[in-house]
This record gives sequence, structure tokens and C-alpha cells, in this order.
Amino acid sequence: MQFHLNYTHPKQNSAIDHSHKVLLLGSCFAENIGEKLISAKFNSLLNPNGILFNPISIVNALNSYININEAQEEDVVKSEGLFKSLNHHGSFAFNSKTELTDAVYDTNKKTNEFLKDAEYLIITFGTSKVFRFNNTNKIVANCHKLPQNNFTRVQLQPQEINESYNALIKSLKLINPLLKIIFTVSPVKYLRDGLIENNLSKSVLIYAVHELTKLHNHCTYFPAYELVNDDLRDYRFYKEDMAHPNEQAINYVWEKFSESYFSANTQQLLLKINEINLAVSHRPINTTNGLHAQFKQNYLQKCMELEKEYPFLNFTKETIHFSHL
Repeated sequence: MQFHLNYTHPKQNSAIDHSHKVLLLGSCFAENIGEKLISAKFNSLLNPNGILFNPISIVNALNSYININEAQEEDVVKSEGLFKSLNHHGSFAFNSKTELTDAVYDTNKKTNEFLKDAEYLIITFGTSKVFRFNNTNKIVANCHKLPQNNFTRVQLQPQEINESYNALIKSLKLINPLLKIIFTVSPVKYLRDGLIENNLSKSVLIYAVHELTKLHNHCTYFPAYELVNDDLRDYRFYKEDMAHPNEQAINYVWEKFSESYFSANTQQLLLKINEINLAVSHRPINTTNGLHAQFKQNYLQKCMELEKEYPFLNFTKETIHFSHL
């Protein structure tokens, strides 16, 4: 008996390999896939502003990287005794306004350098329901637990998403003409909004993305949302909150992503890297005998051989781990 569709996304013409730079922005599902890429030794930069949930905040972040913007006074707030930016996630918090503004500028400058050489930009939309800060009428990335009367909740429309991204894509082409963009929609459910509202929000995102991929041939769509909701289609693939995909679902989406965007050679290299990752996480019962020392020496040698064969790989942390015999 089959309990899911086992849908396979078509193989893409352009393949991601370990020599490429990959920038990832978006919702917490972008974090899941980004962490997989980083663990697999891809040269990846994940959410420089922290997790971003809505399409407009992602546009604002990318524009700030392109232009190396400084933090604007009107976007800085104080919450829970810390200075935060309305354009950043709550993890981006500092003891002084100067520390915050310096960190924003430094992040934008470093990401600008990464973006200019990146081969791929992966954008994950989470929700099309946004908060506008009443003082400025700007869409914010995070409300930082400020009183709700400071904000107005609105539903984005596909047209305003597409207008923002058409302008963004033009700017991205100027800074990096060879950049390829992969759009995804997060399968994470925003149950606080309600089931109907969540589905409306996701439908706006999906429609907007498909319109963008029609207009721009260097943009593609990867169906993370559909793989979890229509292929797996079972709450056993969600965490206890019934909103976030569990590790099994994330691994399934990662497997499908690998099949679509990685070449056969890259997938073979992934198997070798995964073997080393498993060895790093290995917890031996007895560390005093010669077998454990030999085990670590063998994997230290494998790290060195892979770095020699693939100079763009970096096993510094693993080498330190295996060297402590």
C-alpha cells in the first residue's frame, strides 16, 4: 500500500555544487534547508537578518545588502531592555543603539560581498499577512513584542508582491548578472491566523511565485509546500504543535531537493561528507582503547583526502575534533 504520492520534482538544468555560493533568506523552513546545506559543506550564508517571514521584508533585506544601507533611526526600537531593528529578527538585539547600527552596517556590507559572487539565492516565503508600523506605514519583519496598537495587520496581494520582486530582480541583475533564484513556500502552518486565513495566505504566495517564474527564466520554484502538504499529507510528519514539519519531513524535502538540484557527482560527494558527519557525532563507549584512536585517525585522514581532492571544502572543525586523540 502507498501512503503518499512520492512526487519527484523535475531535474533542473542548472545544478548546485560545492564550489557555488548559496545565499538563503526567509522563514524558519529556510533555516531547516540552510542548515542542511551548511552541514553538507556547501558555501552557504543563511538569513543574515535572522528569520524573515514575509516577502516584503525579504525584499527590504536584499535591497539593504545591495545598497549597503545603514540602519534608519525610524526602524530602531527598544524592547525588553535591548535595541532592535524592525527589519530584523528578534535574535538581532544589542545593548546600545550604536552596537545595533554598527552590526546592521557590517551585516549589509559582508552580505553584499557574498551576494556579488553567489551563484544561487534561495528565498522561502512564509506568510503574506504582514504588520505595518503605524508610525511609518512600513511593513516590518518583526514586532518585537511591542504593544499591538503600534501595528496594523494587512493581507498582501499577489500584484504588490510581484511589483516589489520585479524591481528587486532588476537590481540583483546589476550586482550579479549570473545569479539564479530558487523560490519556495514554507509548509509551516500559521495556525494563530486560523486555518482559512493560513490557506489564503499561502495561496497568495504560491500564485505570486508562479507569476514571477513565468516572467524571469532564471527563477525557478521548488515545491517544499506541496511535498509536505500534498505528497506526505499526514500530521505524523509534523511536530507536536501540528504546525512545523518534523525531522522526517524535513529530510524528505531535502532528499527531493537534492534529486532536483544536485548532480550525480555532488550526490556522491554528499554521501562521503555525511559519513564524516556521522563519525563526528559518534559517541564511543570506551575512549581509552586503541580502536577509538584508530577510528578517529581514519576519519581525520578522510577529511584531509577530501580537502585535497575538493579544495573548496573546509573540514577545519572536523579536523580539530578528530585530532584530539
